[in-house]
Amino acid sequence: MKNNLIAIVALIFIANTTFGQSNKTRIYGEFGLGTGQAIINSSSKASLETALGGTFEPSIGNNLMMAFYISPENWKGLGIGSRIHGTFGSPTNGTNSSMYVFNYYNLAIAAKYFVLSRAFNKGLYVNGSFGFGQFTAKRLNESTNDYQHQYAIGTSLVGGLGYTFPFKRTALSVEVIYEMLIETEQ
Repeated sequence: MKNNLIAIVALIFIANTTFGQSNKTRIYGEFGLGTGQAIINSSSKASLETALGGTFEPSIGNNLMMAFYISPENWKGLGIGSRIHGTFGSPTNGTNSSMYVFNYYNLAIAAKYFVLSRAFNKGLYVNGSFGFGQFTAKRLNESTNDYQHQYAIGTSLVGGLGYTFPFKRTALSVEVIYEMLIETEQ
């Protein structure tokens, strides 16, 4: 599975909270829930099918995300921080009476920039992150009680676009992201 690229497209609803009360610098925390699906390129899919012993199609799963950003006022809408994200796939039927599950996790350094308002946590934004990611594929054949596990570890790259609706001390965001894992080990 060399040069494996795994992409996750996610729609995440994010609740944002402002923690810092300084006039110059604020710390923002995020918690997000959403849905996503692994998109596996053909060579990686063939490698996984050989390793796991059957064919499959990844299903849609649930996303969970947490992040924090530090945004000094003079950065004009830019925040830098860290983000952890996981996609937990629901079981999907495959060949040979098997169920397949695909999970993905990443921990990354992140940036978010509010393009039009130039005020953090208000309006249209773009975001990105760079960090560590792990993709896990599992196969379970209940009739033979056979369980197989395959994983890939690599560099995670994320790009996204969203919109934040601010409230008094919280906000609600809707976001779409594209995430790619560049495999370095399996």
